[in-house]
Amino acid sequence: MATSSTSSISSEISMDNFLTLFVTQLQNQNPLDPTDNSEFMSQLAQFSTLEQEQQQTGYLSSMTSIETASLQLDQLTMASTFIGKTITYSSDSNQDETLTGVVEGVKLEKDGTVSFIIQGKSVSISNLIEVSDTSAENTLVSSSIQSISLDK
Repeated sequence: MATSSTSSISSEISMDNFLTLFVTQLQNQNPLDPTDNSEFMSQLAQFSTLEQEQQQTGYLSSMTSIETASLQLDQLTMASTFIGKTITYSSDSNQDETLTGVVEGVKLEKDGTVSFIIQGKSVSISNLIEVSDTSAENTLVSSSIQSISLDK
C-alpha cells in the first residue's frame, strides 16, 4: 500500500506549479457556482507560508554549515598551538596504550575532525592525554651542556 506524506508532496510543488494549478482551477470552475474569493486567498496564503518555511529551512541549513566551519577553524587554531610540543596520547588500536611524540602539524580530516601530525601519521585530537613544552626541555638540555663545557 503506497502512502504519501504532505512534507514530500509540499517539497515537490514549486511556486510555478502552484500558480499553474491555481489558474487552471480558476478557468475550470463552475460559472453558476464560482469558488469563493476567500478560499482562493486562503490557498494562496497557505502556499506562501509553506514557501517561507522552505526558505527558512534552507537558511538554517546554511547557518549550520557556517557554524560547523567556524567550529572546525577554532579547533584547527587551537590544535596549531600544539605544534612543536610533545604530547602524550592514547593509541587508536589499544586505548590503554599511551604514546608520546612531537606535534609536527595539524590536519582537517575528510570527516571534519582535527588531527595532529606526529611522525607523519594522523593522531586524533580526541586521543590527547597530556602536553609538555618541547622547547623548554631543549633549553634545559642545552643550558646543562653549556654549564658542563664552561666548567672545564
